[in-house]
Amino acid sequence: MTVNIIITICALLIFAYIFDITSSKTKMPSVILLLILGWLVRQGVNLFEFSIPDLSPLLPALGTICLILIVLEGSLELELNQSKYTIIGKTSIIALLPMLFMSFCLAYVFNMLKVLHSKLD
Repeated sequence: MTVNIIITICALLIFAYIFDITSSKTKMPSVILLLILGWLVRQGVNLFEFSIPDLSPLLPALGTICLILIVLEGSLELELNQSKYTIIGKTSIIALLPMLFMSFCLAYVFNMLKVLHSKLD
């Protein structure tokens, strides 16, 4: 069983490498190709009725790690130069203002609830 898991992981790594190389030529992100591969493997497992271990307890941790890796991979392709500073500044302000507004609104609501609760006691 352990040998099968190791071979499967190695095969998936080879597929991921092949998809990474071919993604520049096919103009399709390697993540999409890996998702399609995962779906096809799952269909094959169901078709041939292979027994696979239950990985449900590990899925949240693996999903989080994979999302972090996808974001980090995407950030490697970003380029920061002088012309993008104004866009980054404006975007940061636009993202910060609603967050501050909601924080003050929630603080006000919590304060009013505290005052009402103290009046009831």
